[in-house]
Amino acid sequence: MKLHDASLNIIRYGQAPSGAYVASPTFSQYGYAWLRDGTWTAYAMDCVGQHDSARAFYSWIGQTLLNHQSHFEKLFNKCARNEPLDETDYLPTRFTLDGFVDHDQFWWNFQLDGYGTWLWGLAQHIELVPDSDLWASLRPAVTLTVQYLSALWQSANYDCWEEFRDKIHTSTLAALYGGLSAIRRIEPGLVPDHLPEQIQSYILQNCVSAGHFRKYVGSSAVDASLLWVAVPYRVVEVTDPRFIATVQRIEQEIHRPGGGVYRYAADTYYGGGEWILLTAFLAWTYIELGRPADARRLMTWIESQVTPAGELPEQVSAHLLDPSRYPEWEQKWGTVACPLLWSHAMVLIVESLLEKQA
Repeated sequence: MKLHDASLNIIRYGQAPSGAYVASPTFSQYGYAWLRDGTWTAYAMDCVGQHDSARAFYSWIGQTLLNHQSHFEKLFNKCARNEPLDETDYLPTRFTLDGFVDHDQFWWNFQLDGYGTWLWGLAQHIELVPDSDLWASLRPAVTLTVQYLSALWQSANYDCWEEFRDKIHTSTLAALYGGLSAIRRIEPGLVPDHLPEQIQSYILQNCVSAGHFRKYVGSSAVDASLLWVAVPYRVVEVTDPRFIATVQRIEQEIHRPGGGVYRYAADTYYGGGEWILLTAFLAWTYIELGRPADARRLMTWIESQVTPAGELPEQVSAHLLDPSRYPEWEQKWGTVACPLLWSHAMVLIVESLLEKQA
């Protein structure tokens, strides 16, 4: 309960008057709002009954995207003319808390997964808390987002870790499938016919290696974000043999026994630590696989990482994959982000699921 209350307080404190959630209020590069991180935070608030907080976030996204409508239209026009796109044509992955783009700082902006994620989260919110006024106000932004993803879903882009710009990533495609499928449940006419199925078919044909899902097309490695293929985006069910094999690879290669989950085996960001949020995603997966005891074991480890101030970091640095790479990041950006709102959000999500198991 102590971590639960601290998580609620940290998320509430990290929500700007605009409705945006800051990724981390203290880390030098995370004083912005990401669609991906923010959606998971909003979903967590919905899971614990804080619907006003989630509603404010989705309203912020809607207004922010509409404020950038001319940017969308420029891209759509270039696509219609079959003109090549440059990096400035894509929509950003992060915004200021007031909904602007910080042009003074470089960022790895062409990331599609956040745009699929916000569609998924909005649909969960609308299904949980029916709100015709909210849906009506957000429908134009949803329409723009669906058109954006329809045009670009097969494009190589940065993954959810803001790496590998030249690859097509399985977890990104899963987020697009999940988001578009969820919106189709709300209003089928907004999603082009068969688009989610086309993405699903592409994943199953191109993103499987040796019987398991792979990090990106052409890779044989696994990444913890591959859990999203089933949990929650349902490209396949958790019982699918390809997903079971993926979980087993994750357990064998990037889950430290008795500890947390790494992003992927070759990770060097801050030396490659164990990520709180990914450990929670594995716990969520265990719950869906009928392994609540294993989920609780992971949550016990997460609880042991709380600072005296009640905060959870982005990653834990006690058992790094490549300790030699930690100093360069600390010199560049300071110590590991703490608190990270997404970490706290995942605690609330998994707690709510475990309560239903009791």
